[in-house]
Amino acid sequence: MKVARCPGSCGELIQGIILGSEKLISYPINCYSYARILRGARDNELLYPKAYSALEKVFEYFGEDIKISKELKVEIKSEIPVGKGMASSTADLGATILAATKYLKKDISEQEIARICLSIEPTDSTLFSAITLFDHLDGKYIKKYSKNMSCKVLIMEGIDMVDTVEFRKVDKKSILKKNTAKITQALKNIELGIWTDDLRKIGQGAILSALANEDILKKPGLSIIIERALKLGAYGVNIAHSGSVVGIIYDDRYFDKEAFLQNIRTESFMNSYINIGEYETVKGGPEIIEMEG
Repeated sequence: MKVARCPGSCGELIQGIILGSEKLISYPINCYSYARILRGARDNELLYPKAYSALEKVFEYFGEDIKISKELKVEIKSEIPVGKGMASSTADLGATILAATKYLKKDISEQEIARICLSIEPTDSTLFSAITLFDHLDGKYIKKYSKNMSCKVLIMEGIDMVDTVEFRKVDKKSILKKNTAKITQALKNIELGIWTDDLRKIGQGAILSALANEDILKKPGLSIIIERALKLGAYGVNIAHSGSVVGIIYDDRYFDKEAFLQNIRTESFMNSYINIGEYETVKGGPEIIEMEG
């Protein structure tokens, strides 16, 4: 059985005002949303209204009869926690758009997929195959770095769920402007790290962006998490800027994961985190795969 899948993300390496407008860099991990299109009743439409909107927009984009799309069902299975800042919605949409495109026996580019997603909601840069600096609000700026990170990430999943649409309604302009210099420096570190394959430099930039975001959406114990992670050999720490996850970026050869976990679990702020999972970075973008069943 052929299905489309799209990866989630452990938040963002960076998010803020860059070159005059809000932009971000997400990074994809091996945690996916899967979608397929089949004929049948839309008995799950209330659960996935955005996915059905994406299905219809694909038909509209290719000039196909929208009435036919009404006879189709979007079946979604996701491994990505919802409302935590792990790009679950973007993954659902990306997988659905590619599945619908292949149902129509058409081809579509990453940029076209992003454009359709953005017509529905703000979108993460996990839609692109390589690490990408992306204007996630209107898609007018796309800078692909032609590379991907290769590392592991320990994800601390916060207890809180964040409604991204509601979160965007909060006026954060003054804080974002105040943080512009920090975000500019963070981007310099991250870009240098990408170009030179220096994960420690990427980690430094991610930490700058994470700390700058504390005035917008605080992460319990973040400064302690950063201190302990770096002391035990991690490359850096990143966050979901509009979610509750914290990621420790590392390599097994240098990071004492067990010591970190043993140490951090004794802290009182750990009541704010409900799960710690281990993931790996992967290539971004939706793709068609073969699955059993």
